[in-house]
Parts: sequence; C-alpha cells; structure tokens
Amino acid sequence: MLLGSKKPEVDRLLGAPLMAKNLLGLNHAGEKAYRYRQGSFDVIVGFLGGVARYVAVVRTKGPLVPLSPAELSSALALNAPAAEWILESVPPTPKKTATSSKSARTPLKGGRPVASVYLSHIQRDPKAKDRVLRELFGWASGTSPYAFFHLPAIEGQPPLLPDEWAVHQALG
Repeated sequence: MLLGSKKPEVDRLLGAPLMAKNLLGLNHAGEKAYRYRQGSFDVIVGFLGGVARYVAVVRTKGPLVPLSPAELSSALALNAPAAEWILESVPPTPKKTATSSKSARTPLKGGRPVASVYLSHIQRDPKAKDRVLRELFGWASGTSPYAFFHLPAIEGQPPLLPDEWAVHQALG
C-alpha cells in the first residue's frame, strides 16, 4: 500500500523518483511530490510530513484518454486490492438547454456527457471489524488520463482536503 507509507518504502516499491510539482499547494505543511515512471504512466506521490498522502496515476504516453477499467484496477491495486474498492459513477449534469445554466461539470465526449468515477476504500482492523484503520478516497477523471487517490486523515498529521478542480487543473 503506497498511501500511508514513508518515502524509502515507496522508493523500494516504485524505483528511483524524480521531483514533481506539488499538486495541492500545501507548502506550509511540508508537501513534497515525487514522480515515478511506470511504463506509459507517471505515478506522482505526494508526501506530508514524510508520509505518502496522495497518489496520482497519469498516462503520459500514447493516446491521452481516460484510464480503461483494467488500467484503473491496476492503479487501485497500488493501495488495496481492486475488488475491495467501492466505485460510484455520478451521473453527469444533463446537456445545456435554452433555459438551463451552463454547468462546469458537463464534460462532453462524442456528444454525450462523461462522468468521473468516485472511489473509496475502508481498511478495517482484522481483529476488530468495527474499527476502521484508514479510509482512502479518490476519483478517475471521465475526460482526462488520470486517477487520483488520497488519505484524508492519519494520526499525528494534518487533515487533507484536496480540491478536485485544482487537481484536475494540475493533471488534466
């Protein structure tokens, strides 16, 4: 699992990193991002206080299209088995009509709205099923070649509240 790991463990799993642009702009919290090359993808890992708090999987080669279901499953598996994630596809806003206002959340592809997929994973204590160890959240863009995951809360660390629009601007 990448999220919640320290940098030496992430380096051991993904190889030698390059510096990357911070995606959340949390310089005051000690945000540092690193990019790991994985074939046609970059895996950008953001650390706060030396702990991996977000991961973005970004296609950098080939057609810059949204991740396929198989690619998304592989990205999910960086943090937990893909079968353990809950995927929710939120219907996009309907197309604009003469009387409706323009929506910023209506990406179009082939003339039809494309929804992002929202993801969540709850890791429970194997000894006490009612105890939650950590929760992971994220999304896969319906229009751009990336998926983003984060660990919003971890003991002894500041909370993390990523802005989906800002992340999209940085990655999309």
